[in-house]
Amino acid sequence: MFDITSEHIAQLNDTDLRDLIGRLCEEELRKADLSTACVSYGGNQTAQDGGNDVRVELHHSARINGYFSRRLTVFQCKAQDMPRAAILKEMRPKGVVRPVLNELASRSGSYIIASSKGSTSETSLQNRRSAMRDAVKGVKGIGDLDLQFYDRTKLATWVREHAGLVVWVRERIGRS
Repeated sequence: MFDITSEHIAQLNDTDLRDLIGRLCEEELRKADLSTACVSYGGNQTAQDGGNDVRVELHHSARINGYFSRRLTVFQCKAQDMPRAAILKEMRPKGVVRPVLNELASRSGSYIIASSKGSTSETSLQNRRSAMRDAVKGVKGIGDLDLQFYDRTKLATWVREHAGLVVWVRERIGRS
C-alpha cells in the first residue's frame, strides 16, 4: 500500500508529473530546512515554458544535496520516453539551444530531464546524458553546467523517500 514502483510513475500524465517533481523539490527543501518559496511550477502544462517546468532557485548562501545539488536547477518533465532524438529536439528546438540552458551554464546550474515513461539501463542512461551534452555543445560555460536524466525508476526511488507523496501518486493513478 505504501510502495511506489516505476510502473506507477509511468501512469502519471504530464500535469501530474510536473506537480510531482515540484512537490518533490519542496520536500527536499523542507528536509534541508530551506524555504519552499524557492520552487516555482504550475500553470498550463501545454504553454510554452522554454524547457522550464519546475525551477528551484536557492539564495546564494543556501546549500543542498541529494536529487538536486545546484542552487539553480531546472527540471523539464516529460510523460514520454526521451531517446536521443527527443532530447536533442527538446533542448535544441529548430537547432537553437534553449535560452534557459545558456542561463544555467552561466550560473553553474543544473538541467534535469525527468521522464516518467523512460526506463533506462546504465548504457541507455549514459546515451541520454551524452545526447544532453551534445545538445549544449557550443554553449559558453558548458563545463559548469550539470546535466542529469531521471527515468521512472529514479523518480520512484525519490518518491519513496517521502511517504506523503507515495499516497499522492497512488491517488493520482487511481490506486489509493
